[in-house]
Amino acid sequence: MQKIKDYLQNTQPIVYQVLKNAFSQHKTTHAYLINGPKGSYILPVAELMAQSFVCQHKDEDHLACEECLDCTKIKDKNYIDYIFLEGENLKNDQVLNLQKEFNKSAVEKQNVKIYIIHLIEKAPIASLNKLLKFIEEPSSNIIAIFTTHSLSSILPTITSRCQIIHLKQFGHQELVTKMMQENIKEEDAHLLALVSNDLMANLELVQSQTYQQVLDILKQSLSYWNDNSNFFIYYMQKEGFPLLEKNNQIEFYLDCLEACFFETMLTKHQQQQPRFLSDIILKMQQNDANMQQKIMNIMIAKQELLSNANKMLVLDKLLIQLTDGDENE
Repeated sequence: MQKIKDYLQNTQPIVYQVLKNAFSQHKTTHAYLINGPKGSYILPVAELMAQSFVCQHKDEDHLACEECLDCTKIKDKNYIDYIFLEGENLKNDQVLNLQKEFNKSAVEKQNVKIYIIHLIEKAPIASLNKLLKFIEEPSSNIIAIFTTHSLSSILPTITSRCQIIHLKQFGHQELVTKMMQENIKEEDAHLLALVSNDLMANLELVQSQTYQQVLDILKQSLSYWNDNSNFFIYYMQKEGFPLLEKNNQIEFYLDCLEACFFETMLTKHQQQQPRFLSDIILKMQQNDANMQQKIMNIMIAKQELLSNANKMLVLDKLLIQLTDGDENE
């Protein structure tokens, strides 16, 4: 498996150079905020930084080797002086416990204590306010690393106390080119580039059984959507969604479905040949449906699913909207 820093060298060279300079020149700071688009490797980069603070077998670039025992402990969340927290699950008592634990002396010989809060924008405001007091008075051996997909959603009082590291978003063609260089078919590369901006994840996904299963359901469902809306609804209710639910693939299917409606709208407007699922999308172009509204319906459904709304109700409503039911419901 490719090392994270090799990924940074190849796809995020500016970030790689910033980290290399900081660790080689011993100019690290006490708080970092790693910002990147959905699908980017913000958490692996955060873990690489944590590893680089404790690794005793660093490479020539002064970054973690990613392979030694200490690096493995960080990756497995078993390093004694390291705490990992999910932003959406962050509670006041967890912040208080973090402060309590980090007021104690470090156990490991590197004498540094590190905590990561992943997707800090999802943390409750009350918990962030308690955390802020901890960030404002940092001890010299305590390192905070936060990750986010939405920099603008984070309290300015937190961002102002962090060094912000931005992971760039690939342009569509740039991402397609990089995937094709890894022997990914052009059609698959175009579809996945619309779904996710994460090169490494896309390379892994396209070779997985998950991708082929979702692609098969996507093709079948859109064929029904083109030919008979009632069969589209029936197929997804009786076979499509149950299979996707069983394999935890609903979100990925909806991402792919959204990409297909977007491709239909784009290529029809620009009078271009579709870049993937050509026969299906050419037929979709003949439909008079409001493609922009369909895309909006899918986006809203994904948001509702993330907010723990009733899954079947959300999906049933979406099926009706996609077949020219009450789109504004």
